[in-house]
Amino acid sequence: LCSFGCGSGLCIAPNLCSCPDGEQGITCPEPPGTCGEYGCDLSCNHGGCQEVARVCPLGFTMVETANGVRCTDIDECLSAACEGLCVNTEGGFVCECGPGMQLSADRHSCQDTDECLATPCQHRCKNSIGSYRCSCRPGYHLHGNRHSCV
Repeated sequence: LCSFGCGSGLCIAPNLCSCPDGEQGITCPEPPGTCGEYGCDLSCNHGGCQEVARVCPLGFTMVETANGVRCTDIDECLSAACEGLCVNTEGGFVCECGPGMQLSADRHSCQDTDECLATPCQHRCKNSIGSYRCSCRPGYHLHGNRHSCV
């Protein structure tokens, strides 16, 4: 009878809707905020939109509570493949690496930082995974600061 659909109203005659706000027309507007704190996925039905699913933003899941439905953050760290430390964030996660390591371009794995490139040692520097070690040439010994040779 109402070819455009009445949305939140009632079809009272061919192509005539009675809307909750008292207005009449070929369709009724959806009341604002019908979805609460989560968004609505809408599809069009001949020009009149109808709610077909309630959806949460990426990184959130819909949870039914005593007070209704709400979106809660998913802890991606439970399944994320971080080589270092995984930090859950609102709607996502971030991988972090320990001292002497840096996050790779893939944002998940860690690679060694070559601290010797910054020449922290007075004589010799030996890079190792996550660290480095200074040493001195013959006739010198490593100072207590572990960088200088005396």
